[in-house]
Amino acid sequence: MNGSKHDRTGGRAEPVTVRFAFTPAAAYVRAARLVAADVAAHAGVATGLLDEVRQAVGEACTRAVLRHRDRGMDDLVRVEFSIGDRFVAKITDNAQDLRARSSGRIGAGIGGGEPRVGDSDTMEEDTLSEEITLIVLSGLVEDLVVTGPDANGGTTVSMSWPLPGSGSATDH
Repeated sequence: MNGSKHDRTGGRAEPVTVRFAFTPAAAYVRAARLVAADVAAHAGVATGLLDEVRQAVGEACTRAVLRHRDRGMDDLVRVEFSIGDRFVAKITDNAQDLRARSSGRIGAGIGGGEPRVGDSDTMEEDTLSEEITLIVLSGLVEDLVVTGPDANGGTTVSMSWPLPGSGSATDH
């Protein structure tokens, strides 16, 4: 298959990876979406899926930005695109789970002890917003995995799309 127009990875055995990070601000989500679409197109993702890639990466990055903002964090949002058998996008935030933090299970001693009045309403709104985003993502992306938060806090949204020659029945 070397040399065919569908062999966009050049026959490399090792996956190609593009990594970057951005300040958790809505203004940078657009840049992440554009980079995602460009890398996906270069990888050979079907033209009909590029809008899906762009929108899904935008939703995942927006979720990460909001998680950072709602927790008062300036840590960078990390983005990774891998080109191997599939095109994989991973968006990672560093925001701890507010419910776990306020109950003392994760990050004990962070946040000043007892939850403030109204914190439970804010936590419910944050949880609902994150759940809605994940529902939207699950409707956009067939292969979606969300991991975390772990003891260090943060979550990773992993999504992938097929590439030509990856064994799909629709490859030519």
